[in-house]
Amino acid sequence: MNTNLNTQTVQKNFSPSLNQIREFKNHYDSVRVSSLGGFGDVTQNMFVYEFIPSGDLKKSQIIIVDCGAGFPEEDTFGVDLQIPDTHYLEDKKDRILGIFISHGHEDHIGAIRFVLPILGLNIPIYAPRLAAAFIQARLAETKINANIQIYDDDTPPISKGPFVVDPVRVTHSVPDTYHLSISTPIGVFYHGSDFKFDVFPMFGKPADLNHIARIGDKKVVCLLSDCLGADSQGFSPSERSLADKFKQEIVSAKGRVFVTSISSNIVRWGQAIEYARSVGRKIVGVGMSIDRAINVAKELGYLTISNSDLVPVERIKNFPDDKLIFLVAGFAGQPDSALSKMIMGKHRIKIKSGDKVIFSAPDYIPGTTSKINVMIDNLSKMGAEVSYGDEKIHVSGHGYQKEHAILIDLLKPKFLLPIGGNYRHIKAYQSIAKNLGYKDDQLINPDIDSAITFNGNGSVDTKFHHSLKKVLIDGLGVGDVGTTVLRDRKILAEDGMFSVILLVNSQNGKLTKDPVILSKGFVFVKQHGDLIAYLTKETITKFNRVTSTPANFEFISQQLQAHLETIIQQKTGRQPMVLPLVIEV
Repeated sequence: MNTNLNTQTVQKNFSPSLNQIREFKNHYDSVRVSSLGGFGDVTQNMFVYEFIPSGDLKKSQIIIVDCGAGFPEEDTFGVDLQIPDTHYLEDKKDRILGIFISHGHEDHIGAIRFVLPILGLNIPIYAPRLAAAFIQARLAETKINANIQIYDDDTPPISKGPFVVDPVRVTHSVPDTYHLSISTPIGVFYHGSDFKFDVFPMFGKPADLNHIARIGDKKVVCLLSDCLGADSQGFSPSERSLADKFKQEIVSAKGRVFVTSISSNIVRWGQAIEYARSVGRKIVGVGMSIDRAINVAKELGYLTISNSDLVPVERIKNFPDDKLIFLVAGFAGQPDSALSKMIMGKHRIKIKSGDKVIFSAPDYIPGTTSKINVMIDNLSKMGAEVSYGDEKIHVSGHGYQKEHAILIDLLKPKFLLPIGGNYRHIKAYQSIAKNLGYKDDQLINPDIDSAITFNGNGSVDTKFHHSLKKVLIDGLGVGDVGTTVLRDRKILAEDGMFSVILLVNSQNGKLTKDPVILSKGFVFVKQHGDLIAYLTKETITKFNRVTSTPANFEFISQQLQAHLETIIQQKTGRQPMVLPLVIEV
């Protein structure tokens, strides 16, 4: 090959500048940032930082920030959790250098027990003390051994391949919350997960603003910032601001008190315990997640509670109503939670008139709002006094507009990428940035499945897209629930099931007796005799048309299903699941 001739041809056709020639010969280093839970989603937080040297994807190295679960949407019948889609990482397992956890909420740690066996049990996990304890407790239940390393304020920056990760203390609605400053060969990325600047936090120290300012003196390429509170003006209220109101809700109650919140909300449980003890109430933990959270917080010194303060559920009958407070799991209406079972009458503890139920938890998590409202309605019908939706019994753990402005001003990033919020929060965050002088081309607003590639030459693109799918868990395993299963569950929930049983002689292809019809959630057979008689007649007529000698059972079943689905919709306007069962005799 004539190398000189080829080079001359390139120069003649493109006339590149000296810089373009250098770029043509040498690809820039880059960092690709992906959200495997999807950008624009509040939950399922799992971010991949991938350093790509000289454009060579085969040599990329990866760290992961957070690994959270999400609440299923309201049309995902029977599903317990939704977790990030990790398919992108399955051929890159040997290049994952570590998982870094920002704090101990389920939407940031809840998927670890599912994801770790997929990606590799030997991947080190770096987490703050409280989050590490929560993770360890969950993994112990599933008999998974993991390499968990704890970091805190005194931990020096953690070097992992081309990344240097520096934890930065902030405040949130759970203790031990951190941001992560991630240094790479092309600059610093600041991962600003859930935060607020609470000057007087209930536990621990305020956010380390000096540390943030020192990071801002470096070349911060991009700030990835929690934006969930960006549509609220001013500063978010301190946790201490609700203390008096929350205390009054508890001490003024005449009967039993039930408090429900996020199970990891150690701050709220600590307040409830303190105020209950001040008026002589015993504490009853209800639900496995509550027991786990309280035990972990007690061991780490976040809660001070003695065994004499606690009463097991089986002993509550020995105490008068005004001497009990229940800390209850299931604020979001999870079907198998303690609170849901109480409302349905399936729990040993029964809600009764005179009880007070306090919802001291957020209602903005997707998929939970209507469930919470239904629970509140049902509790009210049962005669309970329900306290909810009042900022005096709940304050946000997310920064408002002025807190975002402070973080942006301290870091002075070149680009801004809002995370952890819905579209309305993203737009509000962008308005804050524009008021601070940022231009449109500095505000990154990717599609839900985009990855953002930051190049060493300063350019950014969002051309790469992931093929993200919903990964649903219903107790059976990861990904066992697909679209077909969800569709069938939806039909069963809305229109019920219609089943017809036929006993057929396989030799002559004739019915040995009339069909038997069963209905669940469609119509009550005894009250719809005319409809059932009509469907029985249609079943026999269609069977006689499609049967054969010998009988083809699969063909008969398919023809009956199609025919019955059509006439049922014509007669009733409904579309139950039709299940013909043809039995050979």
